[in-house]
Amino acid sequence: MGNEKIKYKGTEIIENLDQLIQKDYFHFELRGLTKSTRDIVNEVVQGILNRVGANPLTSFHLFSGLMEALLNAVKANTRFVIFQDELLNKLTSQGQTPEEEAEELLDIILETEPLRDAMQRYIVPDKIKKVVQKILTLSDKKRSKKHNLSIDEKEFLTIVREKVKKYDLKISMKIEIRPTSVYIRIRNDSPIMGMDLNRIRKSRERHAELAKQGNSAEFFRPDFLDEKESAGFGIAMIDEGFYNLGLDPLECFDIQTSKKTTTVYLNYPLEALQKMEF
Repeated sequence: MGNEKIKYKGTEIIENLDQLIQKDYFHFELRGLTKSTRDIVNEVVQGILNRVGANPLTSFHLFSGLMEALLNAVKANTRFVIFQDELLNKLTSQGQTPEEEAEELLDIILETEPLRDAMQRYIVPDKIKKVVQKILTLSDKKRSKKHNLSIDEKEFLTIVREKVKKYDLKISMKIEIRPTSVYIRIRNDSPIMGMDLNRIRKSRERHAELAKQGNSAEFFRPDFLDEKESAGFGIAMIDEGFYNLGLDPLECFDIQTSKKTTTVYLNYPLEALQKMEF
């Protein structure tokens, strides 16, 4: 009975929070990052940090890094949906490739990293970035209810939702309380393109060099920060959170990708979370 799994949705998590916080393992499945989702995750994380005796000041660095990682996962899945759709449109646009054959060809391209990376250059990353940013901006406007979307904007978001539903891309998050650390694993159903992953690694190395000099915050100057999609502000913010906790993010934060998924690993030593001096 101790290993019995109970699934909770939405507010059920908050209603059963006192019971849940006693567990050492948590598993969440997300499709987006709405305000209610952020609030629920925040309640769980704060409960975990209180349980392990973390300094309240550490919660900001851990939670903000976690939110950046989740937002990156949401953006990555959205970007991959747009990428697949654009590629499928190009395969069928000339009218010479039947839709069924185009779907099969799309699967082959997505399964083959060199082809996938080549097609990303063909599709034009800047165009994908602009579409993803438009989706995020309109979604925020819709959630805030402070702005009335036009008919065209509502129709655009409806089409996007249908595409996301078609590809059924998810995000999973696991949090584990270990004897010496709080361990978090976030996985989304889309790969990082090879050139993006290389850019991320080089960007993190530059940030690390500045940190060794005691100037990690200097990385956020425009001449350092890589503005390209998938290699900029989000990853740097996660790294900076670790630096502010006196930790080396290159040891505590890792990103791995495969043909169909990207996984982020975050490891926060309890000793660092419990420290009182910052």
